[in-house]
Amino acid sequence: MRTESSNVKNNHNMKSKILSLAIIIAITIIALYCVLNGPESIILHWSFAGEADSYGPKYLILALPVISFIVFLLIVNQEKHPYDTSLVSEKNRKNRNPKALCDIMPILLLAILYITACSVQIISMSSLVPFSLIIIAIILFNYKLRKSRKL
Repeated sequence: MRTESSNVKNNHNMKSKILSLAIIIAITIIALYCVLNGPESIILHWSFAGEADSYGPKYLILALPVISFIVFLLIVNQEKHPYDTSLVSEKNRKNRNPKALCDIMPILLLAILYITACSVQIISMSSLVPFSLIIIAIILFNYKLRKSRKL
């Protein structure tokens, strides 16, 4: 029998997955637009100052939607089958990591979306944005882990 709190958690996880899929679709649209209509070369790497220092052929942008989808599938699999990939104890792997990973998945995918948009030069790169998204994801992940320990 499901409790009301488990329904709320499942609803939250579903929202996280839907948001993540929407971000993956946006990444895919940007990548396809770049391949069909974009510049002949894309930015592959930036310096810490946010200046482009490496360029490559535009078809390489198609790797970002693939990477995003693989990250999504890995996190969803971790949530459904925590025992397959976890090295922590039985008690820990059932409760904490999968839920925390599911919560930070949209933030990680937003970082990939930002990098995709910057690669095709839709927006300019600010090195602060991806780093802050990753820091926010780490803080949120640690918060969710600590919160689940108290439950």
